[in-house]
Amino acid sequence: MGSLWVLSCLLSLVTGSHDLHTSWTHMEQLWQDEVRVLKQIRTLIHSFTELNLVLQRYVESWEAVGGEGDEWSGDAGDPAATYSLLRHVAEGWTQVDDALGKTKEIFSDIEMLASRADRELLPRNEDVMEASEAVVRLAHVYSLNMTLLASGRLLPAPLQTASTPPPNLHSLSVRELASIGLVAVNKGYLNAGVEFLRAARARAEIHAHVEKEEPWARQFSTQRLDTLLTTAVRLHDHVLEIRGPRSLTHVTAPTPYEHQRESLSYVKEEEGVVVGVQYLKLHGNKTWMLQQRPLVELHQVERLCRGGDLRTNLVISELQCRYMSSGSPWLLLAPFKVEQVSLDPYIVLIYEVINPGEIEQVKERASRHLHASHNVLKDFNHSASRSPWSLKHVWLEEEVQSLWNLDRRFSHLARVTLPQHHSEPYMVAEYGLGGSYEAHRDTYGPVRSPPDLHVGERMASVLTFLQAPTAGGRTVFPWVGVGVGVVERAALLWWNLLSSHEHDFLTRHATCPVLHGSLRVVKKWVGYTAQWQTQPCGTDPSRKIMIPSH
Repeated sequence: MGSLWVLSCLLSLVTGSHDLHTSWTHMEQLWQDEVRVLKQIRTLIHSFTELNLVLQRYVESWEAVGGEGDEWSGDAGDPAATYSLLRHVAEGWTQVDDALGKTKEIFSDIEMLASRADRELLPRNEDVMEASEAVVRLAHVYSLNMTLLASGRLLPAPLQTASTPPPNLHSLSVRELASIGLVAVNKGYLNAGVEFLRAARARAEIHAHVEKEEPWARQFSTQRLDTLLTTAVRLHDHVLEIRGPRSLTHVTAPTPYEHQRESLSYVKEEEGVVVGVQYLKLHGNKTWMLQQRPLVELHQVERLCRGGDLRTNLVISELQCRYMSSGSPWLLLAPFKVEQVSLDPYIVLIYEVINPGEIEQVKERASRHLHASHNVLKDFNHSASRSPWSLKHVWLEEEVQSLWNLDRRFSHLARVTLPQHHSEPYMVAEYGLGGSYEAHRDTYGPVRSPPDLHVGERMASVLTFLQAPTAGGRTVFPWVGVGVGVVERAALLWWNLLSSHEHDFLTRHATCPVLHGSLRVVKKWVGYTAQWQTQPCGTDPSRKIMIPSH
């Protein structure tokens, strides 16, 4: 078991990264910076190559004159030596001086390159490890074929959210596949780790490809890969036998890799579904909430991320699509197209709430200020030991005309008041490589009070989609059993509170990992304080707040 422990400890915990992979804007900037830097480096290589040739010829000319020793043969009155020395310096140094003069022109490039790390946010090894974990998470959630992924191809057809299929992707080298496999094992994705190491071993067999590998990739020889793969398989099968195929900290295949054991110490549980009233009944069971809820929620989130729907056909048949103006004279001639996603809780998808010009304005304003990921609940709902999100964001006030326009449309359609001083600002978020947000509720309570009483509790949430990825990025509600694909220019609206203003625990939701492309959203929370006069408590405490149907 010593080798198993060694493998599990090969990679240390990740700390101190810049989270560059969580934003495609930052990754695109890194690409552009690298293009500029490589242009400078190629110029340096060319200049120094020319200088090296000139200096080499000058040295060879000197050696031909006989300049190996310290004594000059001209002391003996040798006319040939005198001539050769004069010719060597007169002709050679002119070329040397000219080459050195050209080299002086690139000193500024050298200074720029030498100070790059002081000016730019460059990725660290921790960033590479976090990006590796993001790739592993994608492979796990979407059950990707590792061989196809390694060769730059995906199977995203059932997961696409855009009309055009994704192009072939960049292929991974032996070294990259093996490194990702080791990260997968270290993070508890044991079956994914085995599959990545298998893909690395298979690629190492392709000699034509190996010849093109980077020089440092040879550290993963076929012999070393065989050792790592064997150890990973043993670790996988050992954990499977002792702990079963799934927990909050590990994932394995349902059966051993090496061979079928005669008896396993676990019994595979049936994959049940807990949604709606069934979940609310279990919500008061502290034992179930602490011991079983997290894993059930995680399992249902992943099923929904893969495109599933956990509801019955009867529930789905009650949903409608219609044009709605909510009785607003302003919307009477141009009502919104509204699709009901769920009636309990009330969730709707509102189409074409923002136009392309407004989207570009918001994206341009936000891209200059995107910063490190941050918990929008200010660490109220999550432990600081592990980040539940992978995104970058910025807060924007309604002073941006596009956002003011959104305020007006939402106010008329949902019949809510969104005063600037009694409402949280808009949050613009960008999801990069494998960008996701684990299941959470948007409200602060019922245990904690909202930090700003002028705004109050988050009565409703409005999620507007600015840019849709090619695949992945669904918003899923695990305890409702429904997922919503990204629709550009549309907004997802749901109420977090019941008519009694009690918290609706079914509104826990998650953002699925972005498989291909970029996801950009803008989110608005409707504060309760400004609504108390227009949204009074109903006679039925469990009644759902809905968009007025007239």
